[in-house]
Amino acid sequence: METAIKRQVVKKGLSATDVVLVAVLLAAGAVLRLFTPPIFGITPNFIIGMYCMAIFLIRPKFIEVIFIGLVAAAVCHFTTKSMIPYINFISEPVAALVVFTMMKLPFKAMVNKVSFKPAIIAFFGTLTSGLVYVSILKFLILFVETPKNPALMGLLTVVIVTAIANTVIAQLIYYPVKIATGKKDLE
Repeated sequence: METAIKRQVVKKGLSATDVVLVAVLLAAGAVLRLFTPPIFGITPNFIIGMYCMAIFLIRPKFIEVIFIGLVAAAVCHFTTKSMIPYINFISEPVAALVVFTMMKLPFKAMVNKVSFKPAIIAFFGTLTSGLVYVSILKFLILFVETPKNPALMGLLTVVIVTAIANTVIAQLIYYPVKIATGKKDLE
């Protein structure tokens, strides 16, 4: 008499589908960033909204979130016109961790069975990235000679405009991407 052995598969990281989803979303953010006209001389960073969405959809582990933030920073590095693009390697992982933390919070922002949690997370993720970036930039400008010193209000305006744009984009793409990838609602 044969006994059936039930095999249990334990997930040990991101699946190939998850990696492809992150790559596609980051690429879409890079394309949006490259072809969007500048606002007050600075181009908004749509890559942030895309990695916020990727983290929200695939629910990665802590170390995977940092990796997604670093990959996003590398993509930002090649698409930025910033005076000091290396700051992205600090601001993007920090923002990714904020998104990760917010994703774990037990709040629901539902209206008629429509969740607005992706929009809220994208807004605060973008705001975190922008504020960390501006803070480090202003600090470094004290010690590094740069060709021009951007005005703080101009930078903060770009951060807020980008946060609003990423909020709208995240909410618009959340349900279509979720359906296309077959992700379940974990809220």
